[in-house]
Amino acid sequence: MATVPESRWPDHPSARAYIAQHWEAPFGDRRQELVFIGSGMDRAAITWALDAALVPESGFVPEVWQRLPDPFPGWRDAAAA
Repeated sequence: MATVPESRWPDHPSARAYIAQHWEAPFGDRRQELVFIGSGMDRAAITWALDAALVPESGFVPEVWQRLPDPFPGWRDAAAA
């Protein structure tokens, strides 16, 4: 809804409440979600593995990371390719 003029948002109170619940400045309702779908999954193990992959606050040094070489190839214009 962040890209839709507010005048075109739904009028229903529950729809507005849903939008408000998911609104986060400055991004609006834009977000990324990681979803696991399946049976017999171990929620605790998945949560532990994801938490273990987080960079600790002491290791959060983007000024150092910016000096690393870019591992991805350069982007090309699709029309030019």
